[in-house]
Amino acid sequence: MESFLTDTQIKVLKLRRKGLTLEEIANLMNTTKANICMIEKRARENIEKAKNTLKIYESIIAPLRLTVKENTDVFQIPKMIYEECNKLNIHVKYNSLELVDLIYRNMKDNIERRIVKKPFIVSVSEDGDIFFLDCKTLQEE
Repeated sequence: MESFLTDTQIKVLKLRRKGLTLEEIANLMNTTKANICMIEKRARENIEKAKNTLKIYESIIAPLRLTVKENTDVFQIPKMIYEECNKLNIHVKYNSLELVDLIYRNMKDNIERRIVKKPFIVSVSEDGDIFFLDCKTLQEE
């Protein structure tokens, strides 16, 4: 199967998952600890890029994409999401408190206390999953 990870990266991640140290893996693979560290770092970067790519794709195909504007109270966002989802007969997988928690975890750099300081996009998939992106990521052409 095609992957963003090399065979070596996959091997290192599997060995790390089994609890081996960088030094133990380096000895097994006949290389240096620094090299194994770099292989693992690049693997994790590739995984993060793949996750971000999927978030962007899910947001593009989502039936609902809502821009949360600057100065919006975070506690108003769930209501906004539910209202728009109701219009499209989409059942959101999360209650209000879970949504607020998701917002803070995913968009903490865009929020100061309870107020949105940098706008962001909330996308909702047909099955009610929620995705968050910075506005600049999905700028309209």
